[in-house]
Amino acid sequence: MDIRHLEYFVEVARQKSFSSAAKATHVTQSTISKMIKDMETELGKALFNRSSKYVQLTDTGEMLFPKAKQIVEMFLSIPTELDIMAKTEKGKLSIGLPPITAATAFAQLLGEFIKAYPNIEINLFEYGSKRVELGIQDGSLDVGLICCPANSDQYNIMHFSKDPLWVVGHSEHPLREYPKIEFELLVEEIFVLYRRDFSLYDEIVKRCKMAGFQPKVAFETSQLELMTQIVAAKLGIALLPSKLCAELDPKTMAFMPLSDPQIFLELSLIWHKRRYLSYATHLLVEFIQASLLEKIHNINESNEFNEFNPLDLK
Repeated sequence: MDIRHLEYFVEVARQKSFSSAAKATHVTQSTISKMIKDMETELGKALFNRSSKYVQLTDTGEMLFPKAKQIVEMFLSIPTELDIMAKTEKGKLSIGLPPITAATAFAQLLGEFIKAYPNIEINLFEYGSKRVELGIQDGSLDVGLICCPANSDQYNIMHFSKDPLWVVGHSEHPLREYPKIEFELLVEEIFVLYRRDFSLYDEIVKRCKMAGFQPKVAFETSQLELMTQIVAAKLGIALLPSKLCAELDPKTMAFMPLSDPQIFLELSLIWHKRRYLSYATHLLVEFIQASLLEKIHNINESNEFNEFNPLDLK
């Protein structure tokens, strides 16, 4: 039984005539009769009493009629409701964001999107990149901003920015004398790391192993303020994006670039390739693509906005 069966049943009940129902629905009377017969066979009950002058509903038909009518009306109203939604631009968006990412450009674009589409409800969730990916996979998140994305056939990926990590220590740290830090110099340092649900945790540990040592970890956190407080208290060093380092107080902190091969914070917006995308998600993706293209055009390929091509979707 599908919506056509219910539609024809409702029309016969309204018209009290198979022929009139056929005219109203622009099909043949035999088609109407067959559809109703199929319904009665599937339900195991007669829906119409055909013995009287007019077609009348049986007790079963009387019980089914209001429910079928409601279903048909709801189904037929879908195009109108979709049109209304498009015109009013309503919807909901769940977005996963990792902390300690210096995602200023994304935050600004999200603010502009909210101004442009005030009727769309935005829900933000602060997760590490690994948890964001899980949210995209299970559908609890519509889109997510992640660090250091690996190639995956599960996601569409919009590259957002690339920022090198710098070594951050207290203001009197001996490493401040070096113009660039060789990773081997960090072998005896105590690290304040990102939590393990951050992809940057894996990147830093992998880079330490490349330099021939396992990092000594004092603390793992997702909170930037706590991380910098621990570093300022001379309890360890941290590796933070250079754009965040520019916001730190040089009187209390020292920050030094790493020698090659560097570790980069690569921010990317991801969404599932094969999962249904809501109207609001489509609006956000299109808005960000258009905004980034406009910014790239306006800066005339300068390094000020250090962004990738937003149409570079994997």
